[in-house]
Amino acid sequence: MFPLGGVLLPGELLPLRIFEPRYRALLDDCLTAAAVTPDATPGFGVVLIARGHEVGGGDVRHDVGTIARVDQLHRERDGRAALVCTGSRRFQVVEWLPDDPYPRARIAHLDEPTISATDRPRLVELGGRIVEVVDRIRSAHLDRDSADDLGSRSSEAEMFDPSALGPHGVLGWAARLPIGPADRQQLLVATTVAEQIALLDDALDGIEAVLRFRG
Repeated sequence: MFPLGGVLLPGELLPLRIFEPRYRALLDDCLTAAAVTPDATPGFGVVLIARGHEVGGGDVRHDVGTIARVDQLHRERDGRAALVCTGSRRFQVVEWLPDDPYPRARIAHLDEPTISATDRPRLVELGGRIVEVVDRIRSAHLDRDSADDLGSRSSEAEMFDPSALGPHGVLGWAARLPIGPADRQQLLVATTVAEQIALLDDALDGIEAVLRFRG
C-alpha cells in the first residue's frame, strides 16, 4: 500500500518518485510477484492520507483506494526509482496489517456501479455542464495543466459524451477535472452512478465559485 496526500482515480496517470527505503522494498516485492505470475502487471494500492504526512509513517489512512498499475519504471543506481502508473480498480481495505517493512493491507476489489435508465439523462446534462466549465477554465487560464490535459476545445464534447463513456464511467470524467482530494475521495467511495453524478455536480459548483471569485 502507498498512502498519498492525493487521490488516485481509475484511469488517471500517477507519476511517482520512490526514494524511501520502505517503498523501495514495496516496489521490489511488486516486481517479484508480477514476474512469477503469468500476464501480471506490477501494481500496488494507493489510499488517501486522512491525517499525517507521506514521509515517515504514522499517518491515518482512508479505507477505499485504487490499484496503481506500473506502466513505466526507471531505476537509478542508488535504488531510487521513477514510475508512471495508471489507476485501475477500486478497492476496500478489509484489514490493515503491520507496516513491516511498508504499509500493507488485505483488500476486497469493488465493482463499478451499473448505469441505470434514470442515470442516462442526468449523464447527458452532466457531460454538457462539464464541457461548459472546462471551456471557462481554459478561457480563465485557471488551471493550465488541467486545460492542456483535456486537449482541444473540439475534443471536449466527445470526451464528455455519455455515449462514449469509458470503462471507469463518471470517475474517468472526474479524473480530468481540477477538483480537490476531499471531493475525489467521496467520488471514489460512492456506490451508485446517481451518487457519483450528484457528487461531481457539487464539485463543479466549487470550480465555478472559484472562477467567479477570480473574475
